[in-house]
Amino acid sequence: MKLKLTGLAAAAVLALGLAPAMAQDFPTRPITIVVPYSPGSTDTMARTLAEGMSKELGQPVVVETKPGAGGTVGAASVAKADPDGYTLLFAVSSVQTVAPHQRELPYDFDSLEPVARVAVGPNMMAARTGAPFSTVEELVEYAKANPGAVSYGSAGTGGATHIAAEAFARAAGVELFHIPFDGVTPAVAATVAGDVDLVLGFASAILPQAEAGKLVALAQLSAERTAVAPDVPTLVESGVDLALPPNTGLWAPAGTPEDVVARIAAAAETAAAGETFQTFAKSGLTAVDYADPAEFAEVLKKEDAFFADLLPTLSVQ
Repeated sequence: MKLKLTGLAAAAVLALGLAPAMAQDFPTRPITIVVPYSPGSTDTMARTLAEGMSKELGQPVVVETKPGAGGTVGAASVAKADPDGYTLLFAVSSVQTVAPHQRELPYDFDSLEPVARVAVGPNMMAARTGAPFSTVEELVEYAKANPGAVSYGSAGTGGATHIAAEAFARAAGVELFHIPFDGVTPAVAATVAGDVDLVLGFASAILPQAEAGKLVALAQLSAERTAVAPDVPTLVESGVDLALPPNTGLWAPAGTPEDVVARIAAAAETAAAGETFQTFAKSGLTAVDYADPAEFAEVLKKEDAFFADLLPTLSVQ
């Protein structure tokens, strides 16, 4: 019996000793990054990041698009994957912090493990040319004097731009009129045409139109001015206490070993700092802003708490 116990103890010690070595060996086969949207800017960003990560990890990093239900189909597939670091999610944080508060899903906030944030939008708000306001301050004053008269276009009911506009309205104490479109592009086009007063969306969709004089950039929704739009004030600067930066990054299934997460995060950090990714981000009007697993987790917890409080007060279903 003594010999048997001694043998078991030795085996346990050996197993514990091997665990770090196994993590150090990660990865030993290709890694798949799931992008839960149709091919487009997010998909291209993921592929650009994956290229740099592959060099760091010594294994192919393959990107697979799995669109559906506002990103929740792809997010659910990653949440249910084996927590071994070989299946990752590349998305905007709303799939974790917003969608689970809107409807019943096969995953929740705790089903996904934050790995790294690599970029922050930013989202922007712009007005049609000729609108009776050209600043946020003027917009708020006009909207308070004319409740419901100011219209805004979103990328769809219940989506990120709809929620952001309603959050702005609540923070500013105004009432806006919502006009949903099938995506940001038609919403921007309608605002350029003068059919809608306001539009919200990524800087890549709005800033070029503003620079061409077809829209008036009112504010960016980041906490601070970004290098992407240094001349556009934040909402906070404009007197509205609200910041809704869209955090884009990587997640793993909950339960993925910490050292594996750290290995992936380190590869993502190096890739995001690389010339290829930096050049892509600049051309796409995206602000690179890396956050490690712990920092990203804190950002997401605060974001989740914010939307848990906000969404029940909004008509965004």
